[in-house]
Amino acid sequence: MKKVLGTLAVAGLLTGAVSAAEVAVVSPIDVHGGFSAGYTDENNQGFFVSNFLVELSKAPTEGLGFTAAFGYLANQPATVSFIGKDSGGGDLETKASFGFEYGYLTVVPMEGLALDAGVLPTMVGYEVANTYANPNINIAAIWGAQPVYYPGARATYAVNDKTAVFAEVNQDGRGAWSVGTTATVGTVDVVASYYAYNHDRDILDIILSSSFQGLDIALNIDGHIASQADEKGGIGAAFYVTPKFGNILLPVRLEYMNGDIFADTKGWDIAITPTYAFGENGYGRLEVFYKDYDHHDGSMSYALEFGYTF
Repeated sequence: MKKVLGTLAVAGLLTGAVSAAEVAVVSPIDVHGGFSAGYTDENNQGFFVSNFLVELSKAPTEGLGFTAAFGYLANQPATVSFIGKDSGGGDLETKASFGFEYGYLTVVPMEGLALDAGVLPTMVGYEVANTYANPNINIAAIWGAQPVYYPGARATYAVNDKTAVFAEVNQDGRGAWSVGTTATVGTVDVVASYYAYNHDRDILDIILSSSFQGLDIALNIDGHIASQADEKGGIGAAFYVTPKFGNILLPVRLEYMNGDIFADTKGWDIAITPTYAFGENGYGRLEVFYKDYDHHDGSMSYALEFGYTF
């Protein structure tokens, strides 16, 4: 559920200069996001806050709009897009913190064409950084195979109401470009992209998803092609299935990776996450997560999480 705030209405509440009857909402802004927290025994972590995100947006109904988000995402360091590699070639910041996450302006110069510029969120991936929107608590290992938020510019063209194509350039620390498409083929949603790092590796990403008879299914495949001799390639895949029984859901994810590029991981894992939905906005879920990686003997962990979206 989205809440709509008017800029003049907000100003009136702050100043008290006008009555509610005199306030005219002339530029509504959509506000939505979520909060989640819980407990896990993995790595003796204990209690945790996994997400707090607030996103503000204004659709480009008059040719210009914006999107901006701030908060805390345990899987995504805030402002990581501005840090990149330091002058000495150091790595990206890896510690999550509260702050600006992403934001961009959208210009619509003609019908069907949208131009975005700023710190962009990726258009690719079945899972997202704000994990309250994912079916499982633990995020997939293949999720980290390419950047999530990064400075750049993107052009998206809607071919028709079922198909769009996009192209972008970005500065994610190494510089990169990407092209791709989103489409609906029958009852299946398709996302495909080719992501090319400069002087690194290229990534082919394909996501297929569908829903029928109370069942959500999806397949996410990442293929990495080494673009120079000292880089490594590999392939990873995650299969998702979520049966639904009224307010009870049973998401299951089975994942396999055979390349070091997936967070230095080779092997497989499975997440089983019984979930209870408190209406449209709240949830509680328990997860059993088992992983068997080449640098890890098989291990199992448990997590409990509650969340609320708005």
